[in-house]
Amino acid sequence: MKRLCLSIALVFVLIVPSAFAEEIISSRITEVTLFSGEALVKRDATATVQKGIQELLIEVEAFRVDKDSISAKVFGAGEVYSVQFKEVAVQESPQEKIKDLEQKIKDLKHSHRVLSDQREVLSQKEKFLGSLLAFGEIQISKDIQTRFPKIEDLNKTLAFLGSQLQTINKGKQAIDLKLGTNNEEIKILERELASLGRDYKKVRKFIEIVFNASRDQTITVETSYISGNADWTPLYRVAVPPSLKAIDLTMFSNIRQKTGEDWTNVAVSLSNVIPLRGVTPPEPSPWTLDIPRFRSKARIGAGRVAMEKALQAPAADSMEEGVYEAVPEEEATIAVARTKELPLSFEYEIPRKMSIESRDKETMLPLFDRTLKGDFFHYVVPKKSPLTFLVCEAKADKELLSGPLNVYFGGRYVGKTYLREKKAGEAFRVNLGADRDVKVSRIKLRDKVKEQFFGNIERDTVVREFAYKISQENLKNKPVQLLLLDSVPVSRTDKIKIKDIKMNPEPTERNYRDREGVMLWNHRLEPGEHREITIEFVVTYPKETMISGL
Repeated sequence: MKRLCLSIALVFVLIVPSAFAEEIISSRITEVTLFSGEALVKRDATATVQKGIQELLIEVEAFRVDKDSISAKVFGAGEVYSVQFKEVAVQESPQEKIKDLEQKIKDLKHSHRVLSDQREVLSQKEKFLGSLLAFGEIQISKDIQTRFPKIEDLNKTLAFLGSQLQTINKGKQAIDLKLGTNNEEIKILERELASLGRDYKKVRKFIEIVFNASRDQTITVETSYISGNADWTPLYRVAVPPSLKAIDLTMFSNIRQKTGEDWTNVAVSLSNVIPLRGVTPPEPSPWTLDIPRFRSKARIGAGRVAMEKALQAPAADSMEEGVYEAVPEEEATIAVARTKELPLSFEYEIPRKMSIESRDKETMLPLFDRTLKGDFFHYVVPKKSPLTFLVCEAKADKELLSGPLNVYFGGRYVGKTYLREKKAGEAFRVNLGADRDVKVSRIKLRDKVKEQFFGNIERDTVVREFAYKISQENLKNKPVQLLLLDSVPVSRTDKIKIKDIKMNPEPTERNYRDREGVMLWNHRLEPGEHREITIEFVVTYPKETMISGL
């Protein structure tokens, strides 16, 4: 009896699912939210269902789908029994664009084989005719000549063979031309196919929804899933007027998507949230102090603090007011995104529907445009470079992500730099190019070695006196604020001593930004003014010892 009940239950389990009304319903992508490396895609569909249990299938053409991210909502009378991801193996790629490209490549390769076979036939004919011509040029003995046609007939035959060879050669050249064109077309299609980021698993993907409808009705289905191969990165444009009153900072989004699905007329949002992919809050660990049993010998002079690097950009010509054309008073504004601040991130909603194809190309969209108050000054690190850079320092009024920054001064492109991530209120600097009219040079005045004696016995210590002069000159017809950075050596071992440090004038700030030995002079240079800074110090170290850094 138990065995009979079990058999009946098994038959019921096998029959009931097959009784579901399975239907693939048409859907379209309506919304996309882009993150770093992936996208949240929303699909909408409408279907007419009958009372009872239905199995609704919504096809997804994305190459990579996070199965755990799939969700679905059904707006209608009834109950949702289950939502799951389903894959069905197929012989051809489900993406029509990829299918068409693969078929074109297949046809071209077939044509290539046909042309190659035709060329091989012509080559064989050419080889045969060539052998006949070669035979005709051989000196024939008299006893054999009597068996051959007349010389006139033989010459006509050879002429015919020659013309046939010319025809064959022209045919081969025409085929070679077609083969070359054929190969180029194949390469172009293969590059286009590769740019689509195709999935080599030939499967059809579905979101399967089991819905128990309480009556005959028309329902609306909303599904969402995370798709890979999509990304956006920030790109900035900063425009500075010649008046140096403020800067105009515009943030763009550089969108790339090779998901396998074209986004046609969809609402696009961009988020800077950090995706939770194996990211967990850290656990504290005990802080212990100990003496290591094995110590490595540090190199003498190693660990010297590096100076702050000069901001890099292409050198620009002298930047006087009035050199550039004035910006038109009436200029069209940039259509920017709507910003929505969430607990963990910012989200930018593009104000219009977008169409972004799944292929290897970039889509640029403006996100926001801000006019920021900036402090302008000249910046130089003469030990690293004699170039003096015009720099603007501004404060972010909202969070700025890391990204390339293109700089325009007076309407002209002057270079590119990189903006590190900045929080609201944090200062950042923009390099506007090198100014040739603010001259700075650094020369060594003295490097004097003193050999110390005690009676007739030479001491084991070397004493070296150093002196440097930094010259500054303002050739402009207006004053400039100059931030000059230089350094004095710092010893990392008790065998090297630096003493008698003299700086004239005294620096505005010692150990600039907590960098030991780095000095800052911040002063105003009037038009035509010339200033000098002298730095002197004495270094002592053991004789016969190699010192790095001097």
